[in-house]
Amino acid sequence: MSPPPAKTLSPQELAKLESAFNSDPGSDAYRPLAEAYLAAGRFMEAMVVCKKGVKAHPGRPDPRLLLARVYAEQGKDKKALEELQGALGVAPTDRAVLRALAGVQLRSGDAAGGKATLLKVWEIDPKDPETAALFTQWKVELPKPPPPPEPPPAPAPATSPGLRAAPPRLSEVPGGPGAMPQAPARSRSVNGIPVQRPAAPRLEHEDDDVTPLPKKGHATRFVFTAVAAVAIIGGWYGWGQWKAARDIKLKKSLKEASEQLRHDSFASYKKATDAAAAALDIDPNSALAHGYLAYAYAIRWGEHGDGDEARRLSEEQLASVRRLGDQDSRFADAAEALLASYAGKGTQALGTLESKIKALDEKGQTSAFLNLTQGIIQMSVGDLERARESLEKAQQAAPSDPRVYSALGTLYRRLGDPRAADQSYGFALRYERDHPESLLGRALLALDSDSAGGMPTAAVSLKKLLDADPPPSPRQLAVAHLARALLVARVQVAMSGLSPADAKKLAEATGVPQDRAAAAALATKEDEEGFALDRNNPELHLLRGKRLLVEGQPDAAIREMREAVKADPSRAQAYVDLARALMQKPEGARDAQEALTTAIRTMGESPRLMVMLGQVYFRQGRLDEAAAQYTKALADGKTKNPEARLQLGVVYREKKDYPRAVEQLTRASQEFIGQSSRIAESLTELGRTYELQGDRTRADEAFRRALDADPTDADTYFFYARFLGADRRSREKARLAAAKYLELDPRGEHAAEAQALAR
Repeated sequence: MSPPPAKTLSPQELAKLESAFNSDPGSDAYRPLAEAYLAAGRFMEAMVVCKKGVKAHPGRPDPRLLLARVYAEQGKDKKALEELQGALGVAPTDRAVLRALAGVQLRSGDAAGGKATLLKVWEIDPKDPETAALFTQWKVELPKPPPPPEPPPAPAPATSPGLRAAPPRLSEVPGGPGAMPQAPARSRSVNGIPVQRPAAPRLEHEDDDVTPLPKKGHATRFVFTAVAAVAIIGGWYGWGQWKAARDIKLKKSLKEASEQLRHDSFASYKKATDAAAAALDIDPNSALAHGYLAYAYAIRWGEHGDGDEARRLSEEQLASVRRLGDQDSRFADAAEALLASYAGKGTQALGTLESKIKALDEKGQTSAFLNLTQGIIQMSVGDLERARESLEKAQQAAPSDPRVYSALGTLYRRLGDPRAADQSYGFALRYERDHPESLLGRALLALDSDSAGGMPTAAVSLKKLLDADPPPSPRQLAVAHLARALLVARVQVAMSGLSPADAKKLAEATGVPQDRAAAAALATKEDEEGFALDRNNPELHLLRGKRLLVEGQPDAAIREMREAVKADPSRAQAYVDLARALMQKPEGARDAQEALTTAIRTMGESPRLMVMLGQVYFRQGRLDEAAAQYTKALADGKTKNPEARLQLGVVYREKKDYPRAVEQLTRASQEFIGQSSRIAESLTELGRTYELQGDRTRADEAFRRALDADPTDADTYFFYARFLGADRRSREKARLAAAKYLELDPRGEHAAEAQALAR
């Protein structure tokens, strides 16, 4: 399982492989891409790509072999063995698979199994040098060649042809000397089947063709017994036929409910409840059907705004599961946790879920379903790093579930990693075409950016959602309308900095009028339609607040965000958005601090809120208090929190404590696994720290690594340009880096200084 290490590819080479795979996922392009991810230590991405290779090529062993390598390099020998056994099911004599299987068996302590597998591959080809090398590596003695065969024994003398064998002697006859040979057993047939019976002494004048009739009483009892037997057998047969037909209908209804739940749309949850209800009509005591209903109604209530009736029905079905004594229903467990979370008791819900997941872990089992639910609730309360761990576990166990990928997309969006977010939404849309939540997530992701480049994508996603048939839920439609109002405001701001020709192109691509009055009327219309659909949804207030901020109305924006917090005080993201809005006001830092302190007092010490509070202290120049908040966010020790490490490293640098700054920034760059933009940010800050420390060699290396991690990060180009510009020998490189910054972010925070460097 340990082939020669693959060459680490440049970001450009990796992008080409990703493009080739995305354009044709069913081709062999999965292999080089998975190997590149594996070489870079990006195990999650390698695993996802390999599983797609397995799905695209089910009759070939090589994708499973590569997936086993991914697991083996993470120390997950049990999963590696499962994949290798699957590969053997496809190709039982494949030497590469057998060698890999032997290696994993021997490494995991199964010496007998490993040696048996080695012997099997040796028997297939005793001259194979790779097999011989494996025997040497594990110090297993090669089998000795078998001894030459012994000569066959001499044949017995043949009997002369035509002679018959001698009759047996008298002494060989059963009964001994003087005994007469016994008559053979007589035979008769029943229904054409021969039946032997012992021979009886022959009576004089006995007629072999006559069979004696049964007596009269015996015949009556025989007829009665036969009729009763036929009746019983017929009854059992009829009942069996009825039960078999009933079981088939029940199984079909449950399967339909399960498949509809997987589609993760408002329409599919309605179909799932219909199918599960049909299953209960067949078997009112089906705990699985009750569990499906509890889960589907919980999501319809909490995520889709389907009214309190859905909540009541979910609670009723949950009570039915518990009444039936099924304490291990994962759908019921998930429904119970979601109901608590939607009611503002997310921390309580997590406590119950964590105990159930821990019990499964102790048995060596993983529930993608419960890990997904746990990740969604952790994200809601603001524990984003633990949410990432839970969702990644769910994704590993269910690599084609669109709901998992959509949740990952939302998580990465909140973590500030747009590239990872977009990729996750893309996977969700690949497995479930026009997945509503992912279309919405992709649009909101584009609208989070000030750049006009993503606006056409946002416009397309929102149009698909608003025109969908069957339509999404009223809640999703309402959010889509408010998102379109935000799109109008974003496009209007972007147009003010474009040439008339470019402004016209952007207007055509997004459907936003160039005329300001017409655009304002469109935004107002979308706003009103959204609130008419779902007036009590806190998300709508947050989106309206963001739009008002874009339009230059910070006070009105803050009022809307406070409404969102008031409507749902349990959502960490609402406080974060409010604090950001407050920080845009000249004297808003103190109000932001108060809002976050209130949030922590209400919700507990959420890592997300503590990091945001640290940023507020930092903006006020209160470095010691900022460092204390970041340290507190890292105090758990069980969970990685690279965001807190990144911010703590910056604080140490500002305090000129360069060794501790280097330590925290280095660890942050290592813990932002798979998040290229955040890795680049950490390495950029590390380069700036080395520059201040006077170590230009390490500074240059850190900046280069940052550009390798994310060649599209504008800030890295600016700080690298400034670093290069301090040395006459690298002025030309500085000019090129500054020009690249201006190309990526022409109206960015550092645009004026970058223009000077570019000149």
